[in-house]
Parts: sequence; structure tokens; C-alpha cells
Amino acid sequence: MEESSYSHCKVLKRILRYIRGTISLGLYYTKSGNYQLVGYSDSDWCRDVDDRKNTFRYVFFMGHITFTWLSKKQSIVTLSTCEAEYVAASWCICHAVWLRNLLSKLEMKQEEGTIIRVDNKSAIELVKNPVNHERSKHIDVHFHFIREQVKEGNVELVHVGSRDQVAYLFTKPLPTVLFNNCKKLIGMEDKRNI
Repeated sequence: MEESSYSHCKVLKRILRYIRGTISLGLYYTKSGNYQLVGYSDSDWCRDVDDRKNTFRYVFFMGHITFTWLSKKQSIVTLSTCEAEYVAASWCICHAVWLRNLLSKLEMKQEEGTIIRVDNKSAIELVKNPVNHERSKHIDVHFHFIREQVKEGNVELVHVGSRDQVAYLFTKPLPTVLFNNCKKLIGMEDKRNI
């Protein structure tokens, strides 16, 4: 942070308060017989006030257990929420392909396509319709990797309502009710009760 400002200090204080308030929370892992890989992908559009780049995030579950997650700023500026979600989904699918290959080598091959839950119907439709529209032809070709993976049956994009989008937990400030709902979905519990 070369040129930190008052707003950066406010954000830092907010993060430290969040950590202090959630220090007793942790992920609780239980034994499971269900090893189906499922992912959630999300992006926030133009949330960064400095450069208007999006933050994308994804989380993967094996059964009901949180397996891996990422929250990262995108390297590009997108022009719409659809494009932001599409780019985030492409990074999520790249990770899903890598996880599928890893699990295959661990003799836990995923027979069915990995479900990726996305909360933007326009991004899902953009994957299904390979015709380049005037509004989407500027999207870089390497993000169309999604279409190939869906066509081959390795992944399936499924719409998920915003209320059940667990990837929100990683970057968006959430109201208490939605935060508690996301905690339940990813298996986060109070360590004092374990």
C-alpha cells in the first residue's frame, strides 16, 4: 500500500474487527461417504472504487465439506455483471478441471460432470449460446474455455439463488441472517461448542 489513505485505514479496521468478532469460528470437518465435487462461483462488479476491477471468488465442496476456496481481484475490467460472472466462472472451471484431474490420480474419479453454481442467469445463457453477440464479442477468447468444458460434460453450470450463494461469504459484507445461512452451508461452527 504505497499511497494509503483514510479509506484504506477504515477498511483495515473493519477487517481487524471482523477477525476479532469471528475468532471462535472455524470449519468443522466430518467423515463423509459423498465425494461429489460441487463448486460455487461469484463476482462483484466494480466494487473496487480505485480501479473498478472485480473480485471473483469460488468455493468447492466435496459432499458437505468445504474443500478449497479462493478470493482474488480480476486482472481485467469488465463491462457488465454478466461479463464479470462469466470471467469468474471461467477461472472456477479451470480450477474444477484441475481438481478433477487431481482426484482422478487419487483414485477418486468424478464420474459425473462437476456442478458449478452461478447466480447470474445471463452468464449461464452466454455459455449455452455459442453465437457471438454484439455485446459479448469483446470477451477474450480464453474465457470461452467454459463452453468446451460444458460441451464435453466435465462441468455443468447451474443457477443458484443469491440467498444460497456461499461464495458471497468470502468478499461481500453480508447481513447477519445471510451470513449465518452461509456459515451453515459451508459447515462453519463455533469452536467453543465442539
